[in-house]
Amino acid sequence: MSSLHDTAVIKIEDPGPAQISPRLRRGFALAAGVGIVFTVLGLFLEPHRAWSGYLVNYLYFLILGMAGLFLTALHYAAGATWSIPFRRIAESLTRYLPIAALSTVVLVFGFKDIYPWAAGTVHFHRATKTAWFGYGFTAGRLIIFSALWALCGWIFVRRSLNQDAAWRRGAATNWEPRRVPGGFGKIPSFNGRFSAAFLLFFAITFSLAAIDWLMSLEPNWNTTMYAVYIFAGLFEAGLALVLLISVLLRRRGSMGQILRDHHYVDLARMLHAFSIFMVYIGFEQYLLIWYANYPSEAVYYHQRIVGGWGYVLLFLLFAKWVIPFTVLLNQKIRKNEKALIAIASLVLFAEWVDLYWLVMPVTHAHFVLPNWAVIAELLAFLGLFGWAVTSFLARNSPVPVGDPRLVNAVAGDYL
Repeated sequence: MSSLHDTAVIKIEDPGPAQISPRLRRGFALAAGVGIVFTVLGLFLEPHRAWSGYLVNYLYFLILGMAGLFLTALHYAAGATWSIPFRRIAESLTRYLPIAALSTVVLVFGFKDIYPWAAGTVHFHRATKTAWFGYGFTAGRLIIFSALWALCGWIFVRRSLNQDAAWRRGAATNWEPRRVPGGFGKIPSFNGRFSAAFLLFFAITFSLAAIDWLMSLEPNWNTTMYAVYIFAGLFEAGLALVLLISVLLRRRGSMGQILRDHHYVDLARMLHAFSIFMVYIGFEQYLLIWYANYPSEAVYYHQRIVGGWGYVLLFLLFAKWVIPFTVLLNQKIRKNEKALIAIASLVLFAEWVDLYWLVMPVTHAHFVLPNWAVIAELLAFLGLFGWAVTSFLARNSPVPVGDPRLVNAVAGDYL
């Protein structure tokens, strides 16, 4: 592929830490503090409704943090060049994962108000399933998964920042793939090997966690597509958030001369593609259940269509697929910052609504708007997430300036 610019004349300059207002970070901290206070009140005054809302908001921001970790690992495993300008943005999302691990510990205390199997109102016919959904075993594996995800995120970010530090000192780094001596192909770097192992670990642990978090809300219902559906939402929302943050930082001048219009096109194209993947997985799951028409399976979608929940499903169809797919078909729109902000924001809002739609019909036959406890929990998690991400970007360059292939990425020379 020919480059858009001559790489020989491109000079990488360190833009320094992102220009993030201290008032914004204090605002996030204040939101977290106020939200936590009212969240605690909600958990005492309306425990059942508040714990369901806690699950929705806990999962939403954990998914965004995990999206950053997954996109970072995928970048290294694929040896991609086009995604280098966005990699530090994805890495910044992982700074929330330690907070998410602590939030998992809090979630454990609400199991009996959330899950029928924990409250003892459901009994399984198989001893293996009873053992799998034992209170201690379920709590233990979710906490361990969350802690290991946070550790993997720390390893990726640590190595990435060390690479930048070496570049600033003028020291050479040997962290990129090397050609096989006298042969064909490349020897994977440590990051590449570690990422490949992590992606396998992620596939297993995230699939198991998705079953524990959401599918076990209705323990007698199951589908093999469930974890893939949750992952599809993670990927689409993660791409939207990286795109949104990148546009906002570039508009504030925090990306230097690194981020160009053709990078917007690349990332918007990925968001466009995975909006199709998202609807494909959702429709595939729905189609198989509808076609088989077994009452034990169809009841899941029935209760998410009747009682006003069907309007939420219709909104999700348009917000997560029809609108992003239609708008992002236009090449000019993919360079329009205002349009990208609007589309990314819509997708992120729709992902929260999607989780709300998955959780709330279990206890509410008719559609209900989020009450004050759910909004307080949203405020608390938003404040914690925003504070973690902006604090990281305010201390570090939003661009991985130490990556030796950054100059190729800036030029659009991806091969």
